[in-house]
Amino acid sequence: MLFRNLITTILIAAGVVAHAQQPPAPGTAKAPPLERLGPDSVRVGNVTVNTARKEVSVAGTVNDVTTLEFIANTKGGFKAYESALELETDAINFNLGLILIGLDHSRAIPSRFPLDPNPPRGDLVEIFVEWEQDGLHQKIRAEQLVYNDDTKQTLSEGPWVYTGSAFAKERNAYLADLDGCLIGFIHSNAPVIESMRPLATGPYGTNRLNTKLNLKPGTKVVLTVRALPRDK
Repeated sequence: MLFRNLITTILIAAGVVAHAQQPPAPGTAKAPPLERLGPDSVRVGNVTVNTARKEVSVAGTVNDVTTLEFIANTKGGFKAYESALELETDAINFNLGLILIGLDHSRAIPSRFPLDPNPPRGDLVEIFVEWEQDGLHQKIRAEQLVYNDDTKQTLSEGPWVYTGSAFAKERNAYLADLDGCLIGFIHSNAPVIESMRPLATGPYGTNRLNTKLNLKPGTKVVLTVRALPRDK
């Protein structure tokens, strides 16, 4: 029954996205690749979903980048030059995974444009990044990836918000896939997840990958998004 409900949810969500992007010909709409992993877990494309723990995980690699405006981009995404990580997924499957753990776009108040002074609002999540280094397992909060040269600090610790990205009607496209960005912190309406922190100080280029982490380009990582209880 759980698996059947998950399939139904995915079909509905995929249909909504497909319709908003480009109406398919009758009988051609397809659900994303789906694999049951256990009683409470499924894989949507390369995105692993655990409905009991309210977590979504996806593998990726560290980008060869300095200036940051995003935490993660899609596979081959346009914003890789400003993103700390490249994840092995597209935006649609990433978003579907988040929907399956209960995140709801209808509760979001997204940013109106890049560098919107008003922080977005929505369902709260935590984001963690894990990797192996010198035989040791490393795990950090996503905030620690970003170091600001002006404040001499990383992003403040705390939750992120699910906005679900947006659709560009004039281009008939899902913005997160179009721009290739999944998680950001400059109050843009394109990422699926955004920061609710005040905008970081300093000109473009002030935010960079935290060198104290000693993350080499190409390092394999796993990024996990965990939904927080709504009463938080």
